Amino acid sequence: MSTLKTKIVLLKELLALKEVVDKGSIQIAANENGVKNSNMSQLIKDLEDRFNTKLINRGFDGSLPTNSTQLIYNDICAIEELLNKISENFVDLDAFCGSMSVWTEEGLFGSFIMKDLSEFYAKYPKIRLELLMRKEPDISNMDILIVKPKLHPNIHGTVLFKFKTHLKFYTSKKYLSEHGSPKNINDLLENHDLCMVKRYMNLPEYQSIIKRAKHLNTTSDSLALIYRLVNDGDGITVFPSWFEESSKNLVCIDNLDFEYEMETQCVCRTEIAESPKVLAFVNFFIDFCKGHNVPIDIYY
Repeated sequence: MSTLKTKIVLLKELLALKEVVDKGSIQIAANENGVKNSNMSQLIKDLEDRFNTKLINRGFDGSLPTNSTQLIYNDICAIEELLNKISENFVDLDAFCGSMSVWTEEGLFGSFIMKDLSEFYAKYPKIRLELLMRKEPDISNMDILIVKPKLHPNIHGTVLFKFKTHLKFYTSKKYLSEHGSPKNINDLLENHDLCMVKRYMNLPEYQSIIKRAKHLNTTSDSLALIYRLVNDGDGITVFPSWFEESSKNLVCIDNLDFEYEMETQCVCRTEIAESPKVLAFVNFFIDFCKGHNVPIDIYY
């Protein structure tokens, strides 16, 4: 049975092998890791002796992996990933403390975040989030804002991440059973009931829809209100596609010639961008987006 000391040495040799394969050269791998070329080369030789097989072909073209190395390379990558994960999780929790104000859109979006907050608090028990959904977003007295740039063009700060969602027409099964499905966009605007989020109506992409709509039943700045009305069968609206998972009653009307992509970005005050609690929230939101199948681009 291998001793602890033997396993530690083996781990060091395996990680050295991966560095050489990734860099394509023993010398480059040694230089970038701050060790002597001879020491890096010795680690590879010791590993070859341990396995009794050649792992690196040394030549004028650099250091190339043999077939034996390719067989174990993915396993070494998995070991390194696990080590990185352990290092990230082993943090000083005292650095993750204090309160943080987060502005987000009122309604379902805020509700979605709140449902997942228990996981955030379990991991960072000393950070308290103050979710602000009814005030106007103001970067001067709030820490983090999750905003749509087209709706809030005057918000400036450090952009932490961005994500885009597709907006489509949705209605409920109840509405379809009573009124039928629109045949096309003209039929929708001529003969069906619309419930629209008022702030969306200010976007140029929606102007043609609003001007042509004959039956604009309800307009409201409350996304939650529009959601309840549509979910209860009172009309058709435009929603982000990931709202579909919030209700079994919502139905996408996908035969209409309309689809719009809305960008949302997370902005924070620049002076706190590198604070541990901000980075903790970014990691939480990345997991949140992945959990709801929302593509996300990290900028910071």
